[in-house]
Amino acid sequence: MIGITAFAAAIPAYRVARDTIAAAWETRSLGGRLAAHRFDEDSLTLAASAAADCLCTLPGKTAGGLYFASTTAPFLERLNAGLVAAFLDLPAETRTADFANSLRAGLFALGAATDAVAAGRSENVIAAAADTRNAPAGGDEEQFYGDAAAAIAIGSTNVLAEIISRGGISDDFLETVRRDRDDYVTSFASKFTAERGYAHSMAAAIRRNMQQAKLEPAQISRLVLSSPDKGAHLALAKKLGFQPAQVQDTAWDQLGVTGTAMPLLLLASALEQAKPGEYILVAAHGDGAGAMILRTTEELAGYRPRASFAQQLASAIEFRSYTKWRKSRDYLREQDDTLEVSNIWYAKEETQNVRLRGMECGHCGTRQLQHQLLCPKCHKTDAIQEVPLARTGSVFTFAVDQLFPSPFPPTAMAVVDLDGGGRIYCEVVDCDPDKVQIGLPVELTIRRLKEGGGLHHYYWKCRPKRF
Repeated sequence: MIGITAFAAAIPAYRVARDTIAAAWETRSLGGRLAAHRFDEDSLTLAASAAADCLCTLPGKTAGGLYFASTTAPFLERLNAGLVAAFLDLPAETRTADFANSLRAGLFALGAATDAVAAGRSENVIAAAADTRNAPAGGDEEQFYGDAAAAIAIGSTNVLAEIISRGGISDDFLETVRRDRDDYVTSFASKFTAERGYAHSMAAAIRRNMQQAKLEPAQISRLVLSSPDKGAHLALAKKLGFQPAQVQDTAWDQLGVTGTAMPLLLLASALEQAKPGEYILVAAHGDGAGAMILRTTEELAGYRPRASFAQQLASAIEFRSYTKWRKSRDYLREQDDTLEVSNIWYAKEETQNVRLRGMECGHCGTRQLQHQLLCPKCHKTDAIQEVPLARTGSVFTFAVDQLFPSPFPPTAMAVVDLDGGGRIYCEVVDCDPDKVQIGLPVELTIRRLKEGGGLHHYYWKCRPKRF
């Protein structure tokens, strides 16, 4: 049996109201809110967060592969999946690959993970999809695109939902396009696009999978459809003979259209609500369409994601102004300090700063993040060994800095005591600085630090423990 063995969603803590966007341009509001990334988040950090939550629920907390899917990957010539795998401290033998250039990339990654497991080459391959798409300022699509990520692991043991059928069609139809030199998505949205592009391809992919699985619409408990807007998926479901109660909520009013992450994100939400023995059909559009049918197993009843879709949906910090939201999206892009980067230094520090591995004294058990061969407690040097450090802890001390370079001062900086030993100095994010206090339970999260030398620079920050 091959199917889903773990799943996780990663929704940014911030939201922007569509009313706020509309007011800036004196145009009509579509109502509700969009999920919005903070200035130090991008598709890679969101995917890493989802993949980390997915990984921690797998047996042994390890994976045989890590696939990254996005149309907004931060690196065009560097393996994004390889960097995510390093953040997760996965071994060098881990299968890694990037999937891009289509809103179906998340489903492509899921299919490739299934193939790898079916071929016996890997077990528990994680497909992580994320997008942070930008629309032209003042256009309708500016109120459409939200930011999010999701990760789903495919394996052959402890399967939560068995894959019954999968497949799709390719169709080079103009719907949304972004060239290599463009910052914003060009949309060809129209009634013709909705009918000839979205509905035509999605219907063909869904019917093909239904025939392959020998199922009728009434047998599907949850219909998970990506959608280019608020209602296209509902019209499609009705056309195919499904009832409104079968259609999974797309969270349009709370998140918006989340790109490559959308089908995996909504599938994670559906799995949280599903019971054993249900059929779930998930379909995604983009240059054609693809679909997959799953049947949930008894294992699902005992599974609990680390941070559920519903919990993250309810937890939100509001951008109060349009300018702050736009500044958050553009800040680091405008802050490239062109510093020189040494790959010698990067290779030397990667284990410590990327994989978050520290040193432990074999005599007294003291742990430290810094890679030095002298124990700071017992001062012995003959039993120092490298160990992975915990990614949870509590605030030991902190300072609120008004002068720290940030688009939204003040900034809370903290010394964090990691569970099991070791300390790290880092910024506190996703939290009002006034609410930071000594003893606050926190979890580490990877974020963008700065730009320069032809690189996006990432480092660990901490946020209050979520759930």
